[in-house]
Amino acid sequence: MATPVTGSRQRMTVGRLLGLLGPGLITGASDDDPSGIATYAIVGASFGFATLWTALITFPMMGAVSSSAPKLK
Repeated sequence: MATPVTGSRQRMTVGRLLGLLGPGLITGASDDDPSGIATYAIVGASFGFATLWTALITFPMMGAVSSSAPKLK
């Protein structure tokens, strides 16, 4: 249940931030090894935003896999 806005800003604590990021942060970082990070940096420096269009295809696919994974038990 959402809390009503009272006009005062609530301070974001580290625990709350980690709770919001949660599994997404862990899942995203689990596949980042040094060679992958180097590859991402080189490709980004070489091609810039030219390959960003692939996100339109890959993000829905990743969402489908992520949502179906818990159902496969």
